[in-house]
Amino acid sequence: MKIVVTGATGFVGKWLVAELLRQGDEVTVVVRDKRRIPDEWKNLVYVVEAELQTLSRLDKKNFPWDYADMFFHLAWSGTAGMERADTILQLQNVQAACDAVRLAKRLECGRFVNAGSIMEYEAMQYISSDGSMPGMGNIYSTAKVTADFMAKTVATKEGIGYINVIISNIYGAGEKSARFLNTTLRKMLYSEAIELTHGCQLYDFIYVTDAVRQIVLAGKRGEVNSVYYIGNAIQRPLKEFVVEMKQVLHSDSELMFGKIPFSGAMLTYKEFDTSKLEKLGFVSEVSFAEGVKLTRDWMLEEEHEH
Repeated sequence: MKIVVTGATGFVGKWLVAELLRQGDEVTVVVRDKRRIPDEWKNLVYVVEAELQTLSRLDKKNFPWDYADMFFHLAWSGTAGMERADTILQLQNVQAACDAVRLAKRLECGRFVNAGSIMEYEAMQYISSDGSMPGMGNIYSTAKVTADFMAKTVATKEGIGYINVIISNIYGAGEKSARFLNTTLRKMLYSEAIELTHGCQLYDFIYVTDAVRQIVLAGKRGEVNSVYYIGNAIQRPLKEFVVEMKQVLHSDSELMFGKIPFSGAMLTYKEFDTSKLEKLGFVSEVSFAEGVKLTRDWMLEEEHEH
């Protein structure tokens, strides 16, 4: 298949491109800076260099083919830190998602896969409730909801099959963000004390190689105008994951559960059918313990190299 991927040099994007190449697809990546393209992609992928804000200017002449079969839109600016609260930046992401759908139309794509977030559901549940006091980080989650709804509407008008993949907590080798599992794992490697919430909230973690296989499966075989949850069919309290991490890493970190007050949504995971992709034949290959070890090994190798 001929496939376009935005956000290809990000953590998930790199693994997604690797999986598409493994499956024998022809891949064109749309990236801000072609210098960030991994060496192993040379001569394997076609590169289009463009900012998110310029997607509306691209058309067939910028691509190696007259048409594409599928479009994976992962690109998003300001996914962490203070940029999550930047209203202008987040609204630009919403516009870019709509521009990406229209670009997919110009490329005659039959399917458009949007990288959604589990935070969409947290925002819808929490912000709309009486007495809620959303923090500025909710600007990001609100933008994610808006991008999903608007992109789906544009896709419907353009006659493109739209699929939203709900990304929960993907982790693994190559991630450098300040997200929960990443920072907690690093603290455990140095046996630092870790302040946590009560840990009773249901959580789910999926290793990145399993996650990208799910994303591709949803894109290629999922029903259009549907939502697919990227994760596991069974969730567990966060506390159980943290305790297992400590055991796997043989860490001496003190786990200070309850030290941080918890506020926000408590998802039950009844919000989505978490077994949809298993019904399409997905089988997980990496357990949580194995994933933690793989991530640890990568982190230690990175430190050694630097």
